[in-house]
Amino acid sequence: MGDFLLDVLDKIAQTLEGIVRADVGRPYFKSSEYRVHDFTADGFIPLQEGEKRLMAFIDGGNSPIVEGPAISVQINRVALGLFRGEQRIQPDMPARIEFFSVMKFHPEDGTYRFQLHPLREEYREFLPDEDNLQLELKDAERAEESDLKGLPRKFADWTMATGALNELDDGDILVRDGSLRASFEREKGYIRRLGDEAMDIHVAGLSKTCTLYTTTSMSLLAAVGRLAADCNMEGGWCYHPVAVTTDRLTTITAVKLNPAGRIFRMDILGECGKDEAMEVASTLSLNARDACFPGYPYGLVDVDMRARVSGDEVEIYRRRLLSQIRDRKVLEAIRDEMNTLNYHDELNRYAGED
Repeated sequence: MGDFLLDVLDKIAQTLEGIVRADVGRPYFKSSEYRVHDFTADGFIPLQEGEKRLMAFIDGGNSPIVEGPAISVQINRVALGLFRGEQRIQPDMPARIEFFSVMKFHPEDGTYRFQLHPLREEYREFLPDEDNLQLELKDAERAEESDLKGLPRKFADWTMATGALNELDDGDILVRDGSLRASFEREKGYIRRLGDEAMDIHVAGLSKTCTLYTTTSMSLLAAVGRLAADCNMEGGWCYHPVAVTTDRLTTITAVKLNPAGRIFRMDILGECGKDEAMEVASTLSLNARDACFPGYPYGLVDVDMRARVSGDEVEIYRRRLLSQIRDRKVLEAIRDEMNTLNYHDELNRYAGED
């Protein structure tokens, strides 16, 4: 068994060596919605000493309280952080909104519908329209289950970002955690509205992870990193462009915001030029100097932490919600729904995992 296992692992290692040593190729996108650009040394732009413009950071989080195959009650949070360089600024609008979402599948017409309940009435203006959250079964089947049930929070990211534009002036930057790509068709309307209202405010999305690759199966960001090494790029830089969506809605770039940091995917709303890409990346680099997270804007770390929902909070909300249900048969039915999805948790507890 031991020799056989080593032989199998050796074969896998040889395969990996062949992949890793491949040429960088060119960026590869499965969708025809992207106009891809070949790799070139001219794509690298050294970062300059960025101006200390105001930066707004947006991120959201959600967790299920009650969940079954056709129902879901979630607690949702979207956080806003304002920074000028590394200095935190207090916004005029709420720095965090919280709301419950209730999803139910209606088999009579094959739709998923959502109800939204803000924890404070003042949060309501930053929530998406419930009508825009209605999904037909054919659209929902193409989505990951977690994306479907987290749809209200995802849409609230965009509405919160649009509201945050009032905190900014021309030349300032709004940064969303993740890409600027729409997962659902109706999202595109929210993204376009954000772009229309932003006008001369730069809108960017920075992704912690990137699953893109090249025509030689190399990680896209690894390929850009290899090209940077071949071009003797030092310090911080922005690579522009990797691709532009065919509707000119988004420009995809790669950035290294700190010499000690990693390379990240950065999307910029609109078909932007090199000067704009350099300006956005240079400004963000002023917020990417934290010793614990070199090269990653601290503003995104801040909103990530404030948008998280802890397991203890979920349990408190769950108990309070179930205690409000006075119809015993309804309560038993809800527990039956929950039990259809939670047996994996039982196995994890048996294995000593939380």
